[in-house]
Amino acid sequence: MIKNQKGVSLLEMVVALPLAVMVLAGLSVAILNFIINYQEVKLYTQLQEDLFNAIETIRYGYTYENVTEDEGLIGLATARNASIGITDNSLLIKPVIIDQSFGSNSHWSRFRIDGNGHMNVYSRYGVLHFEEAKQVFPSTKTKMFGNEPQFKILNPNTAWQIIKRDGSGNAVLVKIELEAQVRFRERQPDQSFDEDKEKNLRKIKYETSIFVGNSQNQGT
Repeated sequence: MIKNQKGVSLLEMVVALPLAVMVLAGLSVAILNFIINYQEVKLYTQLQEDLFNAIETIRYGYTYENVTEDEGLIGLATARNASIGITDNSLLIKPVIIDQSFGSNSHWSRFRIDGNGHMNVYSRYGVLHFEEAKQVFPSTKTKMFGNEPQFKILNPNTAWQIIKRDGSGNAVLVKIELEAQVRFRERQPDQSFDEDKEKNLRKIKYETSIFVGNSQNQGT
């Protein structure tokens, strides 16, 4: 006969089962929270990078295949002048024109923030131009939560401001101030506006000033 046999009784299994279920449930919740937090961090990082890249695009210009390859990019760093549109609050940038064959107004870039809080640019290089406005911010396609886009700029009417002009009234220094947000999920019916901001949104604000690179009186 085999003596000292050990095993698990049915009673012991019944007692241990709830504990195992609790452990698995806790592990599942932990994994779910990790995935949610990871996605939020990823989206918030994108918000920071996209907003920074938008400012750099205003500074140096937008690159587009078959249009800008043989041309100097049109951005504030190489601009002759800049102006702000009154009706649509767009930022118009004009470079120094070396070849005047197409006229003095043949080269320009216009940055504009649309109704979704997305920044777009349309540029002309003589006879070459973007056939449609190119999206500068955000870097991904529009995703909507109800009527609200996932990424949006919150201050379209104060995004840019000319803070220094020369004696002729031409822009010398342009202030860029962009405040934007990313929405992780829709506001739930039982959430207040404050709870919505705390749990479902993240915001960031970038601010800088850029000299109009080829303004005649930049140093004055």
